Amino acid sequence: MEKCTISRRNFIKNSALTAAVTGLTLTTGCSTSAEKPLNPSKKPLSDKTNILLITCDQLSFDAITANGNSHVRTPGIDQIVSGGTSFDATYCQFPLCSPSRASFWTGKLPHQTKVMANDARMIHNRTTTIGSLFSEAGYETKHFGKTHDFGSLRGFDVARENLEQSEDFPEAFPEHYQSKRDRVTVELATEYLQREHSDPFLLAVEFYNPHNINNWIGAFHGRFDRMPDMGVLPPLRANYQNNDLANRPDSIKYACCTTARQKQAAHWSEDNYRQYLKAYYHYTQMADDCVGKVLNALAKSDAADNTLIVFMSDHGDGMGSHKLVAKSHFFYDEAARVPFVMAGPGIPAGRRISSISGLCDLLPTLCDYSGIAYPDDLYGKSLMPLLQSQEEPTDWRTSIVSQWHTLAERSIQPARMLRTRDFKYTHYLEDGGEELYDMSKDPGETRNLVNDPAYRSQLQAMRQEFSNYLEQTGDNYLFLKADPGKGTREHQLGYHHHA
Repeated sequence: MEKCTISRRNFIKNSALTAAVTGLTLTTGCSTSAEKPLNPSKKPLSDKTNILLITCDQLSFDAITANGNSHVRTPGIDQIVSGGTSFDATYCQFPLCSPSRASFWTGKLPHQTKVMANDARMIHNRTTTIGSLFSEAGYETKHFGKTHDFGSLRGFDVARENLEQSEDFPEAFPEHYQSKRDRVTVELATEYLQREHSDPFLLAVEFYNPHNINNWIGAFHGRFDRMPDMGVLPPLRANYQNNDLANRPDSIKYACCTTARQKQAAHWSEDNYRQYLKAYYHYTQMADDCVGKVLNALAKSDAADNTLIVFMSDHGDGMGSHKLVAKSHFFYDEAARVPFVMAGPGIPAGRRISSISGLCDLLPTLCDYSGIAYPDDLYGKSLMPLLQSQEEPTDWRTSIVSQWHTLAERSIQPARMLRTRDFKYTHYLEDGGEELYDMSKDPGETRNLVNDPAYRSQLQAMRQEFSNYLEQTGDNYLFLKADPGKGTREHQLGYHHHA
């Protein structure tokens, strides 16, 4: 394949990556090539196993009881975790709905799908997707619930009626259309599972919640000094304080300037953040109730004993850690680390796997499990080798990447995250700002080590790993431009100074 290469020496001026990448070449992806051949078919683990894929939107790994959170109740999700294998170091490839979904449905990175915002263009209509592969393999592919797919659900029979079902709700927890649609999704999934199934199926059931938390912020904007009674409030998370804010990239220092929900939370008190967590857990429990109902429907169906269950989230939530809310351009674990659990035929129960993985691994994993050939040019990797061995394969990936560009083409803040087993590195194009965290010693990401002499060699190693990633994937990140908007970096340091 002909490559388009450009010397990095000329376009990384003022970048903190200069020392690491000078003199290398970058494959920009500006030339096209024929699609690589499919992998040869493999013997399936079970040749007629159904697949039930359940997702929740904006659910953090840390917001699940089975993952150690005693302030929320998630019996439905806990049932899947206890009965299956949890991949505890799974990261989304973009902490935003549409880019993340286009990535996991295709196994490709967002810069490859071109879905880099919530108002992006459609993916190429010949892009291989989970739906296209499984429908061509003879599976009945059905989808109920949230879409936001920009064409990546190609191959699925998608219910797009967007029906809503309202119920009474407490004043402190107002409901948006998302909660109302989730109730309809449960009914549609239940009705489908109650049918007789002559062909194997791949059923995707995607819930909006706890995404309703975003609209909760907006509903109470300007009146957080007179909130309705919410009962006993959960404690703040251990990494709530952002005492290291002066040592962070500008995009983090001034997150309140360019992120709508962060603007609305800029002047919150500690109690307001506790109220936020209470509401987040409330909507999480609503999502879990939906999950539990679908599991009950499966248990009563003719597919009860022959269905692989996969549970995951498209991205997480700030959870008030570092005083950040909702989701946006930050890659802290609360926002970027997500649950990913498999349970069913051939999957060990109660097992935890700590190897680095990503949502982009969904496509090759499901295909590998089912014996379906898939393209070999994906960023995602099959998780089956991890499931089939007690030891991590020697050729397993050393890192996983997450990306950011924009929420909806307003403030442009290109950024990338690189996560290895022990460290997390982020780079923001706006000011060349970097973060480095020792995740084994500081899982709360409370101290940026970029300027710590003791971690100089590790920083250089992460820069080189990041440079290698850019070269290997053709990510043109360093060619992009940042535009945070005028007047967005002018107030004193600290979100509470936002005007």
